[in-house]
Formats: sequence, structure tokens, C-alpha cells
Amino acid sequence: MLKRLRAELSTEAGAPDPRQRQYTTAVLLAVVAATLVGRLSDIGEPLIIAGMTAVLTLISSGGHSLRADLRMFARFAPAITVVLAVGPLLTNAPVLAGALVAAVVFGSGMLPALGERYRTFGQTFAAATLLATTTGIGAGEPAWMLATAAVLGALLALLLRVLVGLTDPSRTIRATVARTLTTPGPGVVESAADAWRADGRVGWLGQVLAGAARFRAAREVLLAQAQQSHGEQREWLYRIAARADEIAAELAVAVRSRVCTGLNGLARTRPEVLEGAANRQVPDAVRGINEGFDRVRRAVLQRDQAAATPAERGGRRQQAVGAMRAHLSLRSSLFQHALRCTLAVTVGMVIVLLLRDPSASTLLLSLYVVLQPAARDSMNGALERTGGAVLGVIVLAVVIVLVPYATLLIPVFIAAMLLRVERLRNDYRVLLGALIAITVLARIVELDERSLVNATISFAANTAIGAAVALSVGFVSYLVLPGSLVPDVRGTVRATVWSVSELLRSVRAVGRGADLKAPLRAAHVLALRRTQDLLGLPAKLDGSDTVEEEAERSSRDAAVALDALRQDLATLAFRPDSERALAVPALSAVDDLLGGNTTARIPDIPSGQAPATELLAGSLLENALHARAAIDETFGYNDPWKSYTISFVRPERLRIR
Repeated sequence: MLKRLRAELSTEAGAPDPRQRQYTTAVLLAVVAATLVGRLSDIGEPLIIAGMTAVLTLISSGGHSLRADLRMFARFAPAITVVLAVGPLLTNAPVLAGALVAAVVFGSGMLPALGERYRTFGQTFAAATLLATTTGIGAGEPAWMLATAAVLGALLALLLRVLVGLTDPSRTIRATVARTLTTPGPGVVESAADAWRADGRVGWLGQVLAGAARFRAAREVLLAQAQQSHGEQREWLYRIAARADEIAAELAVAVRSRVCTGLNGLARTRPEVLEGAANRQVPDAVRGINEGFDRVRRAVLQRDQAAATPAERGGRRQQAVGAMRAHLSLRSSLFQHALRCTLAVTVGMVIVLLLRDPSASTLLLSLYVVLQPAARDSMNGALERTGGAVLGVIVLAVVIVLVPYATLLIPVFIAAMLLRVERLRNDYRVLLGALIAITVLARIVELDERSLVNATISFAANTAIGAAVALSVGFVSYLVLPGSLVPDVRGTVRATVWSVSELLRSVRAVGRGADLKAPLRAAHVLALRRTQDLLGLPAKLDGSDTVEEEAERSSRDAAVALDALRQDLATLAFRPDSERALAVPALSAVDDLLGGNTTARIPDIPSGQAPATELLAGSLLENALHARAAIDETFGYNDPWKSYTISFVRPERLRIR
């Protein structure tokens, strides 16, 4: 434990990290000071509101560079601050509180359509709303005190974020970009590119992303060629890929560093040299790997700070409009799940109002633990989350019975949450579990007149009721809503591939000069809906007796890869015309791969001209290769890269209904 704490407070080289130590010191001082003030002045619940405002604000507006996080803070922090300040005042207006909760839950269920940052904000804002309006924390306090506490919490979050990022504002974005050199799999480049754009498109990081995308695409082509080879040639290709990974790891260290005055010997070499390329013909994929590495090396050493070319004006607005058109329909699995969550929360809200018991404060939070906002996560492990929520409340209640002054655990929980913001951002279940723990600790004070054993039983029972409501609504809705009863794995994959291919061909035609704005928008809307349906498919397959585990895993892999491919295409559609033409060779190669072509090749993409478009071209090919492997597995092809043609029968007309 002590060793792990020391590692977290140190840099990658093992030296003390002053930023993390300053952050940890500031958190501990703030929590200790707030605890003392709360004990002396009896304003514990407003201070809980302040602490929760700080935690939830850091979760929703963090994770990128300091510049991008400050912009997100200005966008998201006011909403969280207002709901935590106003929510407790709605205790005497149950109808208004219920309407607010239902609206927020539905909205948070739809926000994933706009991207990962909005998904995180939606989940966090929903948690803040449930905490403020349904747990009763702060309900008896005056409005001015709640508002002051929430504002102070937001200011604390701002101070902590500035403190940890002031001396090295781009540290987080450098680490995010460096992960593209070391972390395989689809979607990695997309998330890094999104963070890069949010940071302001610093030129040298864009060059690194372009080189990393080319390396990753060439690496996947090399692995595909290795699968098609035999004997010694196959082993040699795999060894080259392993050597390339070692070189990429060294380059990632240089990308993460604040300054770079030179590269070591391993970072400067070539993978085929390490594995002895004498008397062997080097594949084009290896040359592609080296081109990507050369691009990264130049970028790391030169570190050009000039901003890259921005996207066309109105691109984000059109993407947002397309997302709304795609998902504001009962045909959208995202819309179905938003309705499912809203119905479950409404039923839970009615039960809470009927019980009128402080121990019912955990009911809605436990409901939300089971029926999570993301459709693809909802029913996966629902029974395990139910048992975990009930057992967690029982264990916590036993601790309260046995430990005197157990309410002093509240500042401990808040401090732990502030020190583990990254974990809470990445795992929504942990966040909701921590909120349930704080709620039980805060509300147990009101149960002094009753036996703590009875309170334990009451909290556990209400937690179980919330979980049961979530399971019941989830199960019934999966039976009633269209497409939920008997999931068609192959049909859903085929429809998704068709829609993404239609979007790809539209983007390629536009890149060649065709005027296809309306068909392009329609293709984007349909691809959005189909990829979201495929992302939600594993939740429907979980625990099904008629579907094998391999089908579930392959459909999940195909969903992630095709959705990442769809994101690349949607972003490429709004690049300047002069740049979009650079990606036409990559689009043709991807079209061949999705259609069943057995040849994986490196397209001729000019380098050094437009990193924002080059990274998209490389990422397109990588995601297509991942998708192709998952499609092979989904359709039951034992031999990889078997020639086939997916029957692209239109599942619906290319218009929005």
C-alpha cells in the first residue's frame, strides 16, 4: 500500500512529483479544515454538498490539458453547482423534484450521442441530481448556505485543477497522445485525437498522432500478413511487430517528457534491422511502420507549436444535429434505453415519496447502479451489481454499528474521492457506490431514535427495492421494446457494416468533388443509429442461453471498431476539401476490407501536409482491420482473411423516419 502511494506521488523516472504532492496536500488540508468547521459550527450537510460539488465538477470537467479543462469547467461546472444548490430545496415540492429527475435522467441517457465528454458529463450530472433531490442531504438548510457551499466546492475544484496543471499545462494531453504508441485496439486514436482538438490542435502533437496512426495501421497490416503466412516467415513477421512495439514504447517516453533533447539508440533504430533483414524482402507494412516512426521522431525533436488547420465551420453543429436526428426515434437503442432509465427512476421516485423514510435515500442511487445510463453497460452483470450494492450497504451499516463516531468517515470518503477522480471518471459504478456510502453515513444521524440494527435492515431493504425496480423495468422493457427479444447478431453486424460502408462511399465521393450533402447527412444519421444498436447488442446477449460467449465478444469487438470507424468518417467529412482528397486512397482500401477483400495493403497517403487528416486516414485503416477480424469471427470463418462478400441488402431506405 505504501509502495503504491509512493509510486503515485512520483514521476515516471521515480523522482518526487511536486504537482501530485501539492494536489494531495491541498486536498488533505481542505478536508481537514472543512471537518473542523463542520464539527464546531454544526453545518455538516452543507459541507458535504461543497465536497460533492468539488468531486463531481472535477470528474465532469477534467481529463484533458489545463486549457481544455478550463473550457469544460466554464461549460459544465455551473450546471452541477446549480443542481447541488437547488436540489435539496425541492424536498417540499415532490412533483417538481420528480419532473427534474426524470428530465435529467432522460437527457443524460441521450448525451452519449454527442461524444465521450458529454457522456461523462451526463452521467455525472445525473448522479448530482439524484444526490441533491432524493437523498435529503441539505434539505433543512437555508438556500443561501447551500448556494455558498456549492460555489465554494466549485472554486475548490478549480483551484485543485489549476494547482496540478499550472507548471505543466500539457502534461495530460502528452500522456494521452503517447498512449497511441503503446495501447493497441480500436478507438485509442479517436479519443486521443478528440483530446488533441479540445486542447487547441498544437502542431507537434498532431504530427505525433499522424505518425502513430500510420504506425498502428501498418502494424495491423503486418499482423494480418503474418496470419496469412506460414512457418519461419510467419515467426519473423511477428518478431518484427514485437520489435516495433519496443521502439514505440521508447518513443512514447519521449512524447510524454516535457522537453526532449535527443533519442536513445533503440528509439532511433528500425525493427527489421533488429531482427536481421538480410536476404529477406521487407514487406510494405514494415516500411509503413518506419514512416510512422520517422514522423514521430521529427515531431518529438522539433516540437512545432503552430496550430493545425481547423475543421470547416459548422461541422460540430451539423454532427450534433445529425446525432439528434439519429437518436430521437424509437428505432434508436439509445432512445430506448433513455426511456427505460426514465421509467425506472420515475417508479423509484414514487416509491420514495410513498415511504417518506430517511432510509429510502439510497433507493434511487442503487437503482441507477443497476440500470446504468449507457445501454451497452446496463444489463451486463446486473445481478452482480445488485448483490454488490446490497452487500455494500450492509457492510457499511455494520461498520456504523461497531465504530463510534462513524460519521467522521464522510470526510475520509470525500478525500478518497478527490484523490481518485480519474478512477471515478472511468468507472461509474464506483462513483455511485461512493455516493451511496456517503448518503448512508449522512442520513444515519437522523435515525438515532431507532436501533442501528433496524436502520441497517431498513437501508439494505430499500437498496434492494431500488435494485429490484431496475431489474424489473429493465427485463420488461427488453421484452416489450422492438428488437430486444431475440437479438440477431449477424443481421445487426451486417446492417452496421452496410451503413458504415454507405457513409464511407459518400465521404469518398465528396472527397472526389461530388456534391452529396444531403445523402452524406442521411448516411451519417443511419450509421450513428446502426453503430449504437451494435454497441447495445452485447447487453442483450449477456446471459442468453442461445448465444455463445464468442458471439458476444466478437459482436462487442465489431461494435467498438465500427463505431470508431464511423467517428473517423464523420470527422473527415468536415475537413477542408483540399485535405479530404488526401484520404481517398485510405477510403478505397477500407471499402475493400469491409467488402471481404483478402488483401490488406498500405494506401499511398502523402505525408507532411495535413496531420489532422493524415491521422484520420491511418486510423481508418486500423479500425477497418480490427472490424474485419471481428466480422470474420462473428460470421464463423475459422480461417482468418477468408474471401467473402457481405450481402448488403438495404435494411431500410436511406431516409430518416
